Amino acid sequence: MSVQTNDYFSREISVPSIGREGLRKLQESSVAIVGAGGVGSAAAYYLARSGIGHLKLIDQDIVESTNLQRLHAATMNDLYHPKAEVIANRLSEEAQWCNIEPIIETMTDRNADGFLRDVDLIFDGLDNFRTRYILNRSALRSGTPYLFTSAIADQAHLALLNPPDTACLECIMPRVIDRFEESCETLGVSPSITGLIGALGTGVAVRFLLGNPDQWSDKLLTLDMAGPEFLFSRLAKRQDCDGCRNGDTEKLRHNGLVTFLCGEHTANVLPPEDLTVDLSRVAKKIPSERILISTASVLVYEYEGFTVSLFRNGRFLIGGVENENQASEMAREISRYVGLETWPIARNRE
Repeated sequence: MSVQTNDYFSREISVPSIGREGLRKLQESSVAIVGAGGVGSAAAYYLARSGIGHLKLIDQDIVESTNLQRLHAATMNDLYHPKAEVIANRLSEEAQWCNIEPIIETMTDRNADGFLRDVDLIFDGLDNFRTRYILNRSALRSGTPYLFTSAIADQAHLALLNPPDTACLECIMPRVIDRFEESCETLGVSPSITGLIGALGTGVAVRFLLGNPDQWSDKLLTLDMAGPEFLFSRLAKRQDCDGCRNGDTEKLRHNGLVTFLCGEHTANVLPPEDLTVDLSRVAKKIPSERILISTASVLVYEYEGFTVSLFRNGRFLIGGVENENQASEMAREISRYVGLETWPIARNRE
């Protein structure tokens, strides 16, 4: 560790529960943050500054103006760039001891195990239970501890899940269905609550990685700023839990090609199989005045009143659609328009 780095962490290693040996453990640790929004970006900010040696930032989305209020490290200059890439680039400038790996992908049952391989902790920065259950099953199969967090309006939750020693996510929150009326677009979310739960989650993660989980290992924290209240509920396993019974052998089968992001007006459309798209070639087919941004990672442009983001693997984000059928039709139409003839999107498979 350089003299400069020594100075940087001097106050942290003065904490009795950390010290130089603790900092060494943190620098040898790897954390995957899934979801790089308000909570995930705050967690990345504090984990990197805590000395974590390797961060995976996994997120499928781009920066929009509605995100800037709570997205750490992002500015107006980052509009339409992938969130994971923006945060990774900004943090890499400041936390050079941390290997920050942006992964601009949709987490599915097919790729979760690969993305989460060889990490010491999974940090949940998501806004939907569909993907959380995929994380939960992957964590059960690998035996990787899973730090669940959520934030909506002025409430937040946090729980450190480490089966079989604790309950899993499906034990405590089984079969939750994501609903538009319960989304951040409807109920809102404040930067203070996302920042606070990201910071608290970092504290729990650091204690766990140092071998000091203490009272966090079997409790759910509910934080209500309107109260204000900090409530702890003891976690209990369920004998009939689908995750605990089948999570080590079964994957959740979410085979639909179309899903909606928080707010349900932006569709994420997966290709039937990964492609390798030359985005610069596609960009030449689109009038320059319609292109919002064109990088090696994503091409964002306007198409007949919709905002379209095309990624290198053939995945689309389509803003302004109302339902899955419309999103599928738009994906087919856009594919033909930009010359992706090998992108024959099928109907959602059951």
